[in-house]
Amino acid sequence: MIVCKTCQVEKPEDEFHRHRDTKTRRHPSCKVCRKAERRDHYAKNRDRVRAQMRAYYEQHGDVIRQRSVEDKRLRRQDPEYVRREIDFNREWRRRNPEKVAAANARQRAQGRFNPDWTAEEWQQLLDLYGHRCLACLETGLKLQPDHVVPLSWPDASNAIDNIQPLCGTCNRRKGDRHIDYRPQHEEAQPCP
Repeated sequence: MIVCKTCQVEKPEDEFHRHRDTKTRRHPSCKVCRKAERRDHYAKNRDRVRAQMRAYYEQHGDVIRQRSVEDKRLRRQDPEYVRREIDFNREWRRRNPEKVAAANARQRAQGRFNPDWTAEEWQQLLDLYGHRCLACLETGLKLQPDHVVPLSWPDASNAIDNIQPLCGTCNRRKGDRHIDYRPQHEEAQPCP
C-alpha cells in the first residue's frame, strides 16, 4: 500500500504508474490524481499543447500511421476482437435504424448498390492488373472495386472506366479522395 502525495489516500500499488526513480518504483501520485493533473494542464495550455502535438505529427506522421495500420492488422487477427467488433456494430445498427436507413438511401442514390459494369468486365480489369492491389501492389488479397473519382463527387461515374482494384485496407485509407493508382494502360500487362 502506498499513500498518494496528492489526495493523501492509501491505495494498492497497482493504482500507481510505474516510475523507476522512486524508492517504491511507483509514481508518487495515484493514477486518478495524475489523470486530473493532465486534464487541468491541457485545459490551461490547450493551444500550446495542440501546436506541439501537430508539430510532432507532421514530423513523425508516417511512423504513426504505419504503426496504426500494423496495430489494426494484428487486432483483426484476434478472433475475440473481431467478435466484439461485430457485436458492437450490430448493436449500433440496432440502436440507430434511422442512420442506417439514411446511409443506405445515400448509397442507393449514388448507385453503389447497382454498378454499371458486369462481373465479366470486373474480371477483365483484374486480369489486366494481374490481380493485385494497385496501391500496395500486393497479390493474393481480396480486391474491391474502388471509384477513382468518388461517387460523392459531382458528375462521378459508376462505369468500369472509373474503377480500380484495391484491397480493403487501401480502399479505406483512400476514402473519398480522388487518387488514381492505375498505371497507363500500355504499361499494364495481363497476367499470363
